[in-house]
Amino acid sequence: MTQTTSSTVSRERAREAMVRFLAAWEQGDVSAVDEVFADDLVYHGPPFPDMGRAELRDFITGFRTGFSEIHVQVHEHLVDGTTSVHRWTAEAVLSGTTPLLPGVEPTGNRTSAEGAHVLHWSGDRVSEAWHVGDWLGFLTRAGVLPPMPGSAT
Repeated sequence: MTQTTSSTVSRERAREAMVRFLAAWEQGDVSAVDEVFADDLVYHGPPFPDMGRAELRDFITGFRTGFSEIHVQVHEHLVDGTTSVHRWTAEAVLSGTTPLLPGVEPTGNRTSAEGAHVLHWSGDRVSEAWHVGDWLGFLTRAGVLPPMPGSAT
């Protein structure tokens, strides 16, 4: 389900929106969700269920209760019409408990993952987002999951 309009998004707006959205993850300022995303947002973050804005705010808040020292470095911002893609590396420490990982105790492990956001724009707001990241590697390095046989984590 890709929701777009005929207008294009500028590279500057896409970059500014992604930087603003990262403040929600890094600093907990979830007001960025309402500034960047449309009222009818569909946020896909497999393996998690699809989310609207309220669920996304709760997801970020829940993530931050378990992970600290969160930093996201964006490596590329690409824009084509009403779609933008932002490739990133995220780092964090599993320092607390989170409702996203019930029964998981803090390990103190630093972890990282690479991924990308594919954003579909309607005007100056994102109507659909795909958050595609290495959750398996992220959780393995955090000490939540056992390493895969033969892997060097």
